[in-house]
This record gives sequence, C-alpha cells and structure tokens, in this order.
Amino acid sequence: MLARAEQAADDLAPAAFAAMDRELAPLVFLARAQALGIPGALVTLSAIDGGAPKALGTHMAVLADGRHLGHVSGGCVEAAIAAEFAPLIGGDDQTFRFGRGSRFIDIRFPCGGGVDLMLHARPSPALLAEAIARFERREAFAIAFDAQHSSAEISDNPAPTGWHDGIFIRRYQPRTRLLLVGRGPEFEVMARVSAAAEFDLRLATPDESSAQALAALNVPIELLSTPTQAFELPIDPWTATVLLFHEHEWENAILARAAVADGFYVGALGSVKTHALRRARLAAMGLPQAAIDRIRGPIGLIDRAREPGILALSVLSQISAIRAQLDRA
Repeated sequence: MLARAEQAADDLAPAAFAAMDRELAPLVFLARAQALGIPGALVTLSAIDGGAPKALGTHMAVLADGRHLGHVSGGCVEAAIAAEFAPLIGGDDQTFRFGRGSRFIDIRFPCGGGVDLMLHARPSPALLAEAIARFERREAFAIAFDAQHSSAEISDNPAPTGWHDGIFIRRYQPRTRLLLVGRGPEFEVMARVSAAAEFDLRLATPDESSAQALAALNVPIELLSTPTQAFELPIDPWTATVLLFHEHEWENAILARAAVADGFYVGALGSVKTHALRRARLAAMGLPQAAIDRIRGPIGLIDRAREPGILALSVLSQISAIRAQLDRA
C-alpha cells in the first residue's frame, strides 16, 4: 500500500512533467489524477484585459486536494487560484476575473492586467484521453468549451483560439519538431540550445563522440555510418530540418529527401557561395527546382554568425519566426 501511494505521488510530481509539452502536461496531469480517483478541473485563460504574461487559451490543471500544474501567470498567483477553484471541482463550469477588475482583491498581477479564467469543472476521461492521443499523433485539433452547459468536446474546428458564437475554441497545434543533422561544435551547441528551448528534438550525426556528448539530452539520436545511409526522417508539417556539416558530401542525400517532404523549414550551414554550389549539386542530382528553392542558405537571422552559440540563437529565432507566421495564417 505504501509503495502504491509513493508511486501515485511520483506520477503527479512536477518532475514527472518537466520534459513534457507544456500544452499537453495539464491534460496528462488530470488524466493521471482521475486514474487515481482524484477529481480535477481544467482552467483556461479565456480573456485578457490589458497586459498578461500568458497567451489566450493557456491551461492550468487543479485537483480537488489543491495540487496544480501549469501557469496562467508568471508563477505569482497559481497557488491562490488553485485554492479558489479546488472547492468548485465537480460542479458547474464558471468563469472568474482575476487581477484588474476582480472581486479577489488579494490576487493581483504585477503587470496590472486582468484575465478571465474559465473553469471546466468536470473534464471527462474520454475527452482527456482523446486529446492526449491526438497530441501523441501530432495532429492539429481543438477543444470546444461550452461553459453555459458545462461541456467540452474534441473538435476539428480550425478557428483561432478564442470565443466563437458563445463557444470558447482552444486550438492545439504540434510544437515545432527540429530534425538536426550534423557534427561538430555548431551541431552540439544548437542541440543543447534547442533542448533548452523545448523543441521536439531529433538528432542524427556521424560522430560518435557528439552522440555520446548529447546523450544526456534524452532525445532520439541516429548514428550515421555513411553519407547515403537511409534513415527515417520524422518530418511532418510542423518540422524544421537543419543540416550542420562542413563536409558537404553528407548533405546531398538528406537534403534531397527533406526538401520534398512537407516540413515548413529546410536549411543548411554555409556561405552564399557554399549554398550556390549546393544548389548546383542538387540540380545535377535531378532534384526539382521548386524543392531546391525551399532550402535556405545561409541560415539564420544574423548575417555571418560563426560562433556556435550565436548561430544557434540566429537559426532557432528564424525557425520560430516562420512557425509563428504559419500559426497566424
């Protein structure tokens, strides 16, 4: 009995969610709690008045025993919000204002803004299971919250997150996957920065020492033996592929596959001259011009970034900016 209780505590401990997608974690937290017989509720930031540290649609999970996961502020008021919401779990859905204009005069945001927090007081196990499954399959989807009827359901509505005809649509899209292939200091530093920035990271390298150095990141690493080795490229519409090689014979086969896949970004290390030679090689291989034109080079927002850390920030910023444009489209 004691061992079971300890395991239950471990399953709900914050450390168990540290590497998880921040949008997914509150849903998994609630599902695990339900499996242990602990009721919980899903809190959603449903309106913003003035400044707010989190985006519309941000979630926080609250359990009946007061435990909580996720942030709807910068971390300054979550415990107080959980204390207000925990007694309401199992009842009807409600929306409360916190911060500016709120009756909770003791809960204020340092930025001076106000937010509406919508409490979905009885999330069904089926709803949570389906949402989690869609996250795992990297599918875009939405949850439609009907607060008036205390209900929520999975939806394929592509509308942006927000209120639509009295229904709050929370749209979810997979987080950016970064397929990073290369070797050397640029590869290792960019891998570490990407992991810290919480990209869904996948690595491939011909350098065993790089693979060993990055093993602590606990992400998939493919060890390459030849430039033409066939290996899985886990590319979907939310994937960016970046090649970091100085020996350009390693690029051809990988770029030829990545450029015709449906990822939103493909780029490779090198100067303007290097990229021109790359394009000529790929054209000689018979790669369609439209695919060649998709490959970015030089990569990054900062011109001629050579220091590995600056290069990593430059490239990841470019990828993030392009992804943000796609999400707004």
